[in-house]
Amino acid sequence: MDIEHLDIYSEIFDGIVEEIKRRNLSTNFMPKLIIGTGLSIVYGVPGMNALAKHLDKEIKKSKDASLKEKWNERFGDIKNKGLEAGLANLSQEELGMVDTIKVLTAKYILKSEEKIHEKVLEKDTGFCRLMRYLSGTVSNNNRIIDIMTPNYDRIIELVCDKLGIGVITGFSGNMYCRFDRNLLRQPGTTYHCRSHTWVRLFKPHGSINWISKNGKEYQTNNYNVLSKNAEYIEIVTPGSSKYREGMINNTFRCMREEFNDLLNPEEQYSLLFYGYGFNDDHFDTALFDSFQKNVLILAKDVKEEVKNKALTRKNITIFYHENGKDYMIYNSKKYSIDLPLWDIDQFADIFIA
Repeated sequence: MDIEHLDIYSEIFDGIVEEIKRRNLSTNFMPKLIIGTGLSIVYGVPGMNALAKHLDKEIKKSKDASLKEKWNERFGDIKNKGLEAGLANLSQEELGMVDTIKVLTAKYILKSEEKIHEKVLEKDTGFCRLMRYLSGTVSNNNRIIDIMTPNYDRIIELVCDKLGIGVITGFSGNMYCRFDRNLLRQPGTTYHCRSHTWVRLFKPHGSINWISKNGKEYQTNNYNVLSKNAEYIEIVTPGSSKYREGMINNTFRCMREEFNDLLNPEEQYSLLFYGYGFNDDHFDTALFDSFQKNVLILAKDVKEEVKNKALTRKNITIFYHENGKDYMIYNSKKYSIDLPLWDIDQFADIFIA
């Protein structure tokens, strides 16, 4: 394939910037955002590689010989393929390992995230600038920005607090919030969606501040309560349990179904992916079906399947990194560029500044 180099400071690229903004960041094509672990890593929350190393360290200290044996049998694949792929297709005998992984993951992410709240509130990142831009672009008749994330942390919620944007999570209350599906489905009945901008946040893999204990589920941001109840934090950890847990847990299922319902082919919107790895088959099917819309993907690593789609569909734009170089696929053509525009900070400098 012939790859043309494109100067991002040229008039040609200026035209591309304006076209991408029209197709993917405008009022008429307000994007639905799918945010992956790339955002968490920007702020210092550990990604999958760091989590894998932490799990290995903690499990090796366990007194459970069977657990250590099963983990060690999988760890070669985890190192070579990553945590997600390495824990795929667990056997029935290995499923008990998931409970340990879930608790260790919850404690690790909770502790890591709690340390950086001040940093999140102070740091003006490209994601902050993107959210600020979208909050001023969203339709006056329905001031809702829809975001789906498989991340467990509360980075998005913290950024919204920083910007004064309300967040609709489906939970209501004060100290101990309870889930109500209708808050996601019909937010306008409860929230002033014409006078204020809101983020409607879907977390189908759970959140570090969700507790399910003794048959009751609630959301709280009290760190002491969360740390004392870490074994009850509701998250779907990497591995073959994802689909099963996503179907059994009512809140997870509602989050997924309500977001999927928004991917209505009759409505006008675009899709913006940032730092998302396309590693959830039951979710990605619905997302791929929406690739008939305008799509913008910012990710350092992008699967070949996704790049191939972009090379055959002019409505898909990708900024990514490959073999030490940065690329853009735009209008079904691959270009080399001199700036890592898959990096949200660099992207904001060019597209939003």
